[in-house]
Amino acid sequence: MRLHRSFGVVILLLCLAACGSRLSQENFDKIREGMSQKEVREILGEPVNASGGSVLGLSGEEAVWKDEKTTITVHFLNDKLVSKRMSQTEKKGTPPKEEGRSQPDK
Repeated sequence: MRLHRSFGVVILLLCLAACGSRLSQENFDKIREGMSQKEVREILGEPVNASGGSVLGLSGEEAVWKDEKTTITVHFLNDKLVSKRMSQTEKKGTPPKEEGRSQPDK
């Protein structure tokens, strides 16, 4: 009986976790410049796409999180967040609404 109850609780928790997206305005606002990749992943989860490289001791990475309505793109330089962008698509055929900021060209 105890095993059935535990199994039921686990299934309920998994369902609740799947229902709520981590890609919210609230979580986007939590990620700030200077955060590490690990800190950002603790808030947003694992990205759907990540790419990067390193040159002369500098490493850079772009990570993307995406669901049906929201895309969050984050850029890291030497494991520190340097820019973030969030876009949301409201309906098919509607252009995405973008928020966030990018670093100015130097």
